[in-house]
Amino acid sequence: MVRVMVRRALVLLAMVLVAGCSYAQTTGVSHPDDMAPTQNDATPVPAAPAATAPLPDASSPGAAAPATQTMPAVTIPAVAITGATSAAAPAKAATYPRPAGEAAIDSFARTDAESVDMTIPAAGDAAAVDVLLHDFSFEDAPVATSKLHLKQLSPGVYEITSLAYHVGDWEFHIHEREGSYYGLGEHFNTLDHAHEIVRNLSQDNAGPKGSGTYKPVPFFMSLKGYGVWVDTTAEATFDMNVSDRDEVMVRWPAERLRVVVFAGPNFPSILDHFTALAGRQQLPPYWALAPWVSRDYHQNDAQVREDVDRTRALGLPASVVLIDSPWATNYNTYTFNPKQFADPQAMIDHIHGEGFKLVLWHTSWINSKTDPPHEAGFADKIDQTAPAENYVEAATKGYFVKMSDGSPYVGRWWKGMGSLIDFTNPDAKAWWQDQLRQVVRMGADGFKDDDAEGAFLGDVRFFDKTDQRLMRDRYAVLYNNAVEEVIQNDLKGNGVLFQRSATVGNMNLPLLWGGDNEASFSPENGLPTAVTAGLSAGLSGMALWTADLGGYLKHGHALDEAQVFMRWTEYAAFSPAMEIISTSNMGAWDYGDEALANYKKFAVLHMSLFPYRYAAAQEAARDGMPLMRALVLNYQNDQQAREAKDEYMFGPDLLVAPVTNAGTSRPVYLPAGDWVNYWTGLQATGGKTLVVDAPVETIPVYARAGAVIAKIPEDVMTLVPSSESGNSDVKTMDDRRVYEVIGPFAANAPAAQTDFEGRALTRDANSLKIVDSETTLVKPARVTVRWRFGHVSSVTVDGASVELQNGADGPFVEFSHSGESLVEWK
Repeated sequence: MVRVMVRRALVLLAMVLVAGCSYAQTTGVSHPDDMAPTQNDATPVPAAPAATAPLPDASSPGAAAPATQTMPAVTIPAVAITGATSAAAPAKAATYPRPAGEAAIDSFARTDAESVDMTIPAAGDAAAVDVLLHDFSFEDAPVATSKLHLKQLSPGVYEITSLAYHVGDWEFHIHEREGSYYGLGEHFNTLDHAHEIVRNLSQDNAGPKGSGTYKPVPFFMSLKGYGVWVDTTAEATFDMNVSDRDEVMVRWPAERLRVVVFAGPNFPSILDHFTALAGRQQLPPYWALAPWVSRDYHQNDAQVREDVDRTRALGLPASVVLIDSPWATNYNTYTFNPKQFADPQAMIDHIHGEGFKLVLWHTSWINSKTDPPHEAGFADKIDQTAPAENYVEAATKGYFVKMSDGSPYVGRWWKGMGSLIDFTNPDAKAWWQDQLRQVVRMGADGFKDDDAEGAFLGDVRFFDKTDQRLMRDRYAVLYNNAVEEVIQNDLKGNGVLFQRSATVGNMNLPLLWGGDNEASFSPENGLPTAVTAGLSAGLSGMALWTADLGGYLKHGHALDEAQVFMRWTEYAAFSPAMEIISTSNMGAWDYGDEALANYKKFAVLHMSLFPYRYAAAQEAARDGMPLMRALVLNYQNDQQAREAKDEYMFGPDLLVAPVTNAGTSRPVYLPAGDWVNYWTGLQATGGKTLVVDAPVETIPVYARAGAVIAKIPEDVMTLVPSSESGNSDVKTMDDRRVYEVIGPFAANAPAAQTDFEGRALTRDANSLKIVDSETTLVKPARVTVRWRFGHVSSVTVDGASVELQNGADGPFVEFSHSGESLVEWK
């Protein structure tokens, strides 16, 4: 704290000494009225006010020097140098003069030459709070707040922008002593980044991840009640009270500075505002949220058919077959390998005919030299003596990222030596998309976008001349969006993108998966870390995230492999998607009868919960709330909820506590409210921790008392319509809908929700009203209302008595619904 306060005093003194001198000439920072805010490639941003004098391009021949800017005279406030233990923020000064033409902004203003203050309004019992952003600098030279452009984008959302004439390091500080900070992307080690230095850097790391990530997001939320987004795809550094316990320090390379600050104080509101700017969740086709079937590799057509036919024969619900690498003549040639697949078109037709969609693995590398395949049976199937057949064409046409001498950049990746497509080159992108179209025409329904963690090293060049430092995470944005364009244009949106690397600009594209985790209970790289990563992704605006079911990295047979698979199955059932894959090439049927029965039970449950899951995905598309919600997201003022990094809300009404070790019980913290054990019906009051029995075939799940859980019948095996598969024998989703009523209703007013098709559901103590949307075309339905663990003696529908039936999960009634139905019971 002493160091920061001394620096503030010295900076202010220096500003007085240079008042009236040309600030632009000494720092290269333009006046804010001469620039427009930075825009991310995929993030539309409201334009700044029209520039009074357009900026010259300082790198262009003959560019005019920036107009001389003079600093207004400043008055040095008294600065108290306090002991290192002091946590007091600098006193809030009177509003500092605004640059000409800038509108006054309520609750967001300069306080002096180096500080900007945001006031978070009072909420409930909490008083208003001030957040001080200060000590802005470029290349370590102070930037006065008069050189920053302040703008209100919407209520409680404020933007700070400025511009330099070249790429350099920007920095600013936020005064907050030893806070708690959530977000910053998918992280496997923790939810709270207090006392961490977090790099906004996409990395491929098959081992323990530590604070690393495939999906960095330069956005965080503080328990103080604010959020910050640094609009960058560069390698930013977030120092969260490490170097100074009183300060958050952010540093990143850029030419244009753009920082957006969100006044909460509630986390859902902050996340809503952030995703409104950064991009709302896009929704996948229904079938993408059914279970997936895959292997690390298929040696031939017969193995693909085995996965398809065995899944159907065992009654395991699934809608997607993923063929991972290798499958092409070389990696990313997009021609099926005839030495591997005798008749790829017949294989694809069989996949489709059984009610599956096909997703193919690829990356943006094309090989100049291919390593011997490590997969069994492929030594003679992929040519290692020559470049991939499409390499020379791409190199000749200049479609790769280049070295400074203009030659293609050649780097090492895990399949050999190759070059990366330069997606900043429109012709390169179009050529590469045409490569993908070869398999789209054959029937591919999506792509698994592997790699793209900015793996270009050395002095590389891009077609659009973007500085390499700014491409660090931007490459993933361009790569994944290039594939998404094919899905939208060629498949008319009836396809899916399964991506590993992401940041703002593509993190809202469905779906995301968590990379390479170990098939174990390891707290360094196993199931516990996957649970944490999914929750941190959700806190960062990534709503549809999943992990490889069972853990991808699996070598040999561990004694606990069946237990690990069962626990991972249970967790995956309460995630956006279930996708089995591991390096051992094991399917659900390879772990023993008990594990197979457990997988079937939870895959059926996962499929039956599709309406509940899809409605939660629609909520994400409206306001940014993820499907898997760390407890801190809804209960930020509850200390025990803040500390829980291995339990979460799954959608609005289900609390899930995965077992991530070899135990058969675990503590479960229930936040405030009334809860019902989803398996036993036992009721519990929140605000306390329970020790819950969890045999290996059970995962602790609690539902909110009074909730209505929307489902489909448990005999549905695919979400691919029979009109697309041509197969009416595989049961698909039809017009049957199930509404599961949970426990007693204790609320003071009726509870309302909307299902995934637009039906309004209103629950009261002894009634459920179902009303079709007037704006959305909703088809008539055959409805089942089930009282899970309920005690019901009689039921009427629209005043007429209906037969009350008994089932394993509670009594139920069935009736035809159209328009509006009122179900009442005693």
